[in-house]
Amino acid sequence: MSRWQWTQLLAFEGFWLLAVAGQNRWAWLTALLLAAHFWFSPSRGADVRALWLAVPGLLTDAALAWAGVFVFGHWPLWLALLWAGFVLTLGHSLVWLRRFSPSLMAFTGALAGTSSYLAGWRLGAVQLPLGCWVSAAILVPVWATLLPLLVGLDRRLRRE
Repeated sequence: MSRWQWTQLLAFEGFWLLAVAGQNRWAWLTALLLAAHFWFSPSRGADVRALWLAVPGLLTDAALAWAGVFVFGHWPLWLALLWAGFVLTLGHSLVWLRRFSPSLMAFTGALAGTSSYLAGWRLGAVQLPLGCWVSAAILVPVWATLLPLLVGLDRRLRRE
């Protein structure tokens, strides 16, 4: 990985923690970090095109909230910012996922996506009224589908 990709990966980890732990209280700082990505990005145009990939993620989260899998204390602006930040990693620090077979990408999505939500629950960003295990059982197939879909769409949007 290039220096930019490592920097972007480490920055996203901090971005994730800031968004989840700070929630809407620190949304301004999360938005500022998102803007910094565009300042330093070697592919601003492609990144702007990739931002629409946050919409399927947000719609998925909205459907899960509507179904009672998630409960947020207030409208999570931080979650929209988090989705925007995450989809930007697909063309940079997580570009290596493109080399995975569809089954390995699904497995990675199931594990990493579900773990991310469970970590958010532990940090108090989201409530899981169905409980940890039932929620995880729902999130596993969702993320096994969502990650390969987003990686494939990102590749097409970036025309690579």
